Amino acid sequence: MAVNDSIRRKRLKKTLLDMKKKMWNDLRDELFRKLGKEYNTQFDNPRDIEEMALIDIIEDTGLAVADVRREELERLDESLRKIDDGTYGVCEDCAEEIEEERLRVMPFANRCVKCKGNTEITKKPTL
Repeated sequence: MAVNDSIRRKRLKKTLLDMKKKMWNDLRDELFRKLGKEYNTQFDNPRDIEEMALIDIIEDTGLAVADVRREELERLDESLRKIDDGTYGVCEDCAEEIEEERLRVMPFANRCVKCKGNTEITKKPTL
């Protein structure tokens, strides 16, 4: 059993590291695209109120996307820390292993499908 746990942990860690590398590369590419010459030129000389408003929207959207990516990277780092601790892939509610397929799809999952379903059922809708 310990050998299987070690193999599973190595597979999951590789998946997380690959995902982290891809996220960093995507973020870097996006920043280089946004900070390109045309982007800076647009900020230098907005011609009217509409263009200034559009630039504000672009800035706000870019910041929101960057913030989401930052949060995802933080969650990835937390998952990698949990792998090193031996607590990654363990359901916070029932302490059973979370299915590997679920972790591939949702690497930040902290509950197994059954417990997540139970949590969703017990949540009351907010108005």
